[in-house]
Amino acid sequence: MRESTFSFWQDTNFNALPGQPLTAASNAYQGQSGEEESWFFEAAAEDGTYLNLFLAVYAGEGRARLTLARTGQEVLTREKAAPFTAASSHLDVRVGDVHIRQEGDCFQVQWQEGIELDLKYQPLLPGWQPGDGRINYGEKGNKYLIWSVPVPRAEVSGTLKVAGDKKNFKGNGYHDHRRCNFPLAQALTGAYLGRFYTGDYTFLWANFRGNRLYSGQEITAMYLAKDRQQILSSGNLVVQVYEQEKRDGINYPVEIDLEGGSQPPLRVIIKNPTVIATGSISRLGARNLYCRHQGELKIATQPELALAGQGFTETLAVTNDRVYHGK
Repeated sequence: MRESTFSFWQDTNFNALPGQPLTAASNAYQGQSGEEESWFFEAAAEDGTYLNLFLAVYAGEGRARLTLARTGQEVLTREKAAPFTAASSHLDVRVGDVHIRQEGDCFQVQWQEGIELDLKYQPLLPGWQPGDGRINYGEKGNKYLIWSVPVPRAEVSGTLKVAGDKKNFKGNGYHDHRRCNFPLAQALTGAYLGRFYTGDYTFLWANFRGNRLYSGQEITAMYLAKDRQQILSSGNLVVQVYEQEKRDGINYPVEIDLEGGSQPPLRVIIKNPTVIATGSISRLGARNLYCRHQGELKIATQPELALAGQGFTETLAVTNDRVYHGK
């Protein structure tokens, strides 16, 4: 017997919801029983340095993973597990000496062991989520996944210290918030989350792929902004993966064609990926692979707008259908 997706980016009566505004409290720790909650921060500097911090909390324990890639050097990863503390009024979560928090309109990210990181994210765009950000699975929608983007694009500045060498960091960044209350393999085979930047344009996209129980249904979302203003939010996106390769047991896309059913129509072609790193701290059966890629944004205006750019794609590979309790 197959279940069907209960609803996505919609209310429970299948009425499409416009993007709902995000608040500071909605990006804070929600503290729901049985739920894994995580926050992802990404930054790319002008000199080619890339880093991301993934912090997840589940069943009283916090886990954090830092990935740092620098041109011509070995990729560094650091992990930490410890009890966590968190506020419920705004983002303020600590796992040991790892600290992420919101201060006014800005966000601070700190890692103080081995690698010393102190970054400030100054948002360039308001937060966004597709509809209410929630995908419901099961006959009653009692399994859910929530994805929201408090920071679609930010100016990032601060300091980075590795092996005693301290440098200033300046670049662009992104931040999202994720919540899930079931082992992902119970509903999904995998997902892609992507960011693409070209000049004043910011394009975000997502593709969640259902398993056989959900007839392989794909749930998509896209977002487009120019300068400091959102101009598009839609679930009408066709994702075509033309070629895949494998790294550390994870299949990732080599070339992707994204076609948005918008007016005017838009298309984003993603290609020439460079794998940055793989890893996971999730308790709900997912591994992550991060790629830097080149691409092109085309908007069917008169004349057609075609802009080259670059971005990052995260592949989520679902691994099992049980909650992982090991260290």
